[in-house]
Amino acid sequence: MSDPYYGLVRKEIFSFVPADTKKLLDIGGGYGGTSSEIKRIGRAEYVVLTDLVADNHDPDIDNAFAGNLDDPAFLQQIIDEEGPFDTVLCLDVLEHLREPWDVVAALHKGLSPGGVIVASIPNMRHINLVGPLVLKGKFELRDRGIRDRTHLRWFTRESAIGLMECSGLKAEKVVGKRSVARWHKWTNLFTFGIFRAFFEKQYLIVARNTDAK
Repeated sequence: MSDPYYGLVRKEIFSFVPADTKKLLDIGGGYGGTSSEIKRIGRAEYVVLTDLVADNHDPDIDNAFAGNLDDPAFLQQIIDEEGPFDTVLCLDVLEHLREPWDVVAALHKGLSPGGVIVASIPNMRHINLVGPLVLKGKFELRDRGIRDRTHLRWFTRESAIGLMECSGLKAEKVVGKRSVARWHKWTNLFTFGIFRAFFEKQYLIVARNTDAK
């Protein structure tokens, strides 16, 4: 577990996970830092992890699958062996996939009635992307962040919601995670939030399975 990126704990999403979660699936969760901590604080009873590096998972993970999420058969194997799930985490992963709409649809089928997908999706309208593109004609990729060179898909607030609702799930909560830069904060304040979308780095979305039992 040498790379801290794969061991990140996303504490800001804990409150989005239903307290009565029995079985949780962490999609692209690295070593499982977030999902294992959710289990340790009693917010989930059983956690399953999938990632290319999942073989090196946290010891509190109950089961782990190392493989490629772009392979529909691999994802279906996880659902068949471990589903249905009460909660699925998709934290900064869907934008890295070739067909995230197909992945959301597959996960929908693996949700228990009333279950949720909790997703975090970068906002392509953020000022750090739009500013250089519009003002300088530059779109320089980075190793991490909004302009991560491994991003295959790009989303705004509206298209991120569309992604999460593409198979019939209902996006019941959408929260923008704002930039911490001071000038972003003050610009947003003085413009009365008119340009808020340009200062939101990503969106945290809770999409619920409303299918009947």
